[in-house]
Amino acid sequence: MKAFVTGGTGFVGSHLVEHLLKMPECEEVRVLVRNKEKWLKGLDYTPVKSTLENLEPIKEELKQVDVLIHGAAILHAPSYSDFFRANVEATKNLIELAVESGISNIIILSSLAAAGPSSQTPLTEKAPLSPISAYGRSKKQMEEEIHRLYTEKNWANHPTLSIKIIRPPAVYGPRETDIYGLFKALNYRVAPILGNPTEKILSLVHVQDLVKGIVASRLYDRAGIHTYFLGGSEDGYSWNEIYKECATILQKSHLRIRVPKGVLMTIAKVAETIAPIFGVYPALNPDKAEELTQYWLCSPNKAKADWGYTPEISLYEGLRSTLTWYQKHNWL
Repeated sequence: MKAFVTGGTGFVGSHLVEHLLKMPECEEVRVLVRNKEKWLKGLDYTPVKSTLENLEPIKEELKQVDVLIHGAAILHAPSYSDFFRANVEATKNLIELAVESGISNIIILSSLAAAGPSSQTPLTEKAPLSPISAYGRSKKQMEEEIHRLYTEKNWANHPTLSIKIIRPPAVYGPRETDIYGLFKALNYRVAPILGNPTEKILSLVHVQDLVKGIVASRLYDRAGIHTYFLGGSEDGYSWNEIYKECATILQKSHLRIRVPKGVLMTIAKVAETIAPIFGVYPALNPDKAEELTQYWLCSPNKAKADWGYTPEISLYEGLRSTLTWYQKHNWL
């Protein structure tokens, strides 16, 4: 098997590349690299130096590839046009090129954010898409563009073309930088509480379960477009469950502080205002603050039924591996 990966230098992507390289059947992993290798430094992969804005150098590298795994995306941006270029337009152009190059097994990373928040009942793939953030809207539009291309390009006439759209919920694990802010607060003995701390409010998946699922989905070769939520070993967790496990692992008690939605939104707006001074866009922005006040639950049952998706890492095991990595690398 030869794989082509985009987004391979990032959090999920680097774990994905590592997993592929350990597979005996994997002959080669080609990875799109913009400039810095980051977490891939020292690994035995084939770098493809280019960007999704410049596909010409990629054409030759897509030849004789068995599976394309497209994970490149931007998570934070000041305007929707930025999200559109990176998450919608770039995906469209890459998929078209991949199909033209003869690749029939394509895996695209979307997000639970494309579907939007849930109720207390986990979402299934049949739920309508109702995103509430610019990032989520871009992922929704990306998915819609894939379906549009499939129809307009008559890809249904390709009897072996199988496109899998993967929607992870919140992903945690070593190297993660967004949820990391929460763990950093816990290390300082502060546990922010949003809403009812006893309700199951959040689906989580450990990065190792996610990448195993992404790679395993390639074996489902039924033609067409197939969409899947890939959650963790349980459909959801409460803040109480998360904080209890973290307290055990860190061996620190926490001061639990309720954060009203209005206060959270104010903090997010201030962060959004100040961040440009430092040339960045903050992880906590008004969109993210709105998301943090909702239920985010999804069910992985379709993936379990179609191709045997089996998340194995418990919340405790996942948090332990994550927090231990942060401590080892002086992030905590």
